[in-house]
Amino acid sequence: MQTVLVTDVRYRTALAVIRPLAKAGCRVVAVQTRHESPQYPAAFSSRYVSQRVLLDGSVKDEDYVRRLLELCKAQEGRPVLFPIGADTLAAVSRHLKEFQAVCDCLVSPPEVLDAANDKRTVALTARQIGVPVPEEYDISAGLPAFPVIIKPRCGEKLGLHAEQRYQKASNADEFRAAYEKMAAYDPDPVIQELITGDGQGVCLVMDSESRPVSVFCHRRIREYPISGGPSACCVSIYDEALVNAAIRLLQALHFVGIAMVEFKGDRVLEINPRIWGSFPLTDVCGSNFAMDYVRAATGEVFPSPDNSYRRGRRMRFLLNDTLACLSYLRHGKPAAFFGGIADIFRAREALFRFTDQKPFWRYLYLTLRGRGNGQ
Repeated sequence: MQTVLVTDVRYRTALAVIRPLAKAGCRVVAVQTRHESPQYPAAFSSRYVSQRVLLDGSVKDEDYVRRLLELCKAQEGRPVLFPIGADTLAAVSRHLKEFQAVCDCLVSPPEVLDAANDKRTVALTARQIGVPVPEEYDISAGLPAFPVIIKPRCGEKLGLHAEQRYQKASNADEFRAAYEKMAAYDPDPVIQELITGDGQGVCLVMDSESRPVSVFCHRRIREYPISGGPSACCVSIYDEALVNAAIRLLQALHFVGIAMVEFKGDRVLEINPRIWGSFPLTDVCGSNFAMDYVRAATGEVFPSPDNSYRRGRRMRFLLNDTLACLSYLRHGKPAAFFGGIADIFRAREALFRFTDQKPFWRYLYLTLRGRGNGQ
């Protein structure tokens, strides 16, 4: 039986890794640091977890790597490490050879991970291989053509929440205020033309040779905050052209591991080089994404990317989507509000499963009490 260590299980996305892996016959060890989750994390309540491990201290501690390495060594056989959080991913990347000596994992080296996190580097690489990107403006030559969006090169590294990682501007006054706010985080932020429309994600597992192993596509239906934020409701799709563009981009970066390439229209906006927020949709659609990662990490070579999942399946996060629908109503958009009401009946809740209810109720309890620090 393959043992898989799933880290940072305070994040709600962890459940969509734990459940399918356990159903596929893996022994799942759920790992969390005490500092980041002083409360019993919701994923620990899952019936699919074989072992629960609370590591002392914080994921940011110097000793975190040592603790995680020791946990890997303590497993019977050679485990697979499945990092969820960005901090763990970065830590494993910095000590990649040490981890590869005691476990199997698909993680890019630091320079590749940094490049994938850097919006300017991603845009430059995309242009070089002929993948469309939004126009970027150099304000030393004057004001940009409005509307624009202003973003730090890597908002996640700065510890910013999703809704804090950008500012929009439609005129000179808005631009000056927005630029000043973003420049406080990054003295040289990215200024791009504002692309409208629904965001689409192409999600891939890339093996140790940067070959595509598994693919999953989705489209955002609603976000919260509605001005732009994490996905509150989304639907599974498949777009061959976007898949090919995403593969070319990740291969140009020599990327290894899990990534979500975000598009609007045919243009690349950014790369999330890790498990993304709407990952539970893979479980809703019956994708093999999580297990494909494990298979590839242990050395299996795939003749072609696995894209066997159900298209057209909707998923919603109960709390976020309810808030999004209410926001549409307050902003005088009744059609969007009633569309959200309809999704109560046609979209599956991301975390709730009749056969594994406890994590959902625990997550709801922690969130309503202001202690649900997962995303």
